[in-house]
Amino acid sequence: MMIDEFGEVDKYLTAANEPILRADERVIGFRQLEYRVYKASFVMKAPLTDERGGWVWQTTKRVLHLDDKWETLPTGVKGKRVHEYGFMEVVDVVWHRRAVTVTTKGPKGKLIWEYKPFGAAARLFNWLREQREERKQYARGEHKPVYEREKPGG
Repeated sequence: MMIDEFGEVDKYLTAANEPILRADERVIGFRQLEYRVYKASFVMKAPLTDERGGWVWQTTKRVLHLDDKWETLPTGVKGKRVHEYGFMEVVDVVWHRRAVTVTTKGPKGKLIWEYKPFGAAARLFNWLREQREERKQYARGEHKPVYEREKPGG
């Protein structure tokens, strides 16, 4: 899980504002959204980041956020603020009247990612919600591969 870290051009993203993917993942969808990250607590949510706009990419392994604003470090390195979480860290996905919240639990504790999608952008997280049971089975070690090899002769 990454929150508000600096992603360099040619190391984390390309100059064309696209994330550099790992060899074992592919893009499921991407949308331009407004988002905010909160630290979950019993009484209220404590904001970890201010509300930002940017591109949210959903791959087969993780959800990546690339802020709209380009930054240049004093060393001359160009990049953007990035945030990401893996699918195995997702606990719940909830649709509200004007937002979608994704609850994650990882090394940084329990976090709430709030997205303000409009129209078709709300569907970006449908796949993430539909795969909830498969993620739970995988975490328990009960997940069966979709294409199992059949034993010869039966």
